[in-house]
Amino acid sequence: MATWSQLTLQPNAAALEALREHWRWLLGEDWSPLLFSALGDVFLRLPAGTVWWLSTATGSMEQVADSPEQFQELLAGEQAQEWFLPGLIDVLRAQGKVLRDDQCYTYAIYPIFSAGSFSAENMHPVSAQEHFSASGHLHESLRKLPDGAKVQITITD
Repeated sequence: MATWSQLTLQPNAAALEALREHWRWLLGEDWSPLLFSALGDVFLRLPAGTVWWLSTATGSMEQVADSPEQFQELLAGEQAQEWFLPGLIDVLRAQGKVLRDDQCYTYAIYPIFSAGSFSAENMHPVSAQEHFSASGHLHESLRKLPDGAKVQITITD
């Protein structure tokens, strides 16, 4: 079973800057990061003290606790299974997809697309900076499109 150090990420300064820059459209300016998942998700505290879960897979935010203390209590329970997907992390590691420092898992095809999934075959390690940049840009670009819109993505170097 994956350990907390395998389920979480300690991003470097460049990754934090990428998160702030490329997710500003959703997060604004006034928030503090609390915890980062190996899946590239972020738990953050807003000025009111509430704790929110930024899913970089779906581009959505959800309030998960009224306070950092309540969030800590939830981390010890069943809810952490949904947030950190330890079974998936175990499969990824068994496939040799082991994270290095400043890396998280990202998606070949994001789960918001019909061909995307939360499967080990659809995921691979990348720098957290690259993940926050790419995911923020993708979701910002897609947010104004209606559900079911056809999207074509071209990746260039």
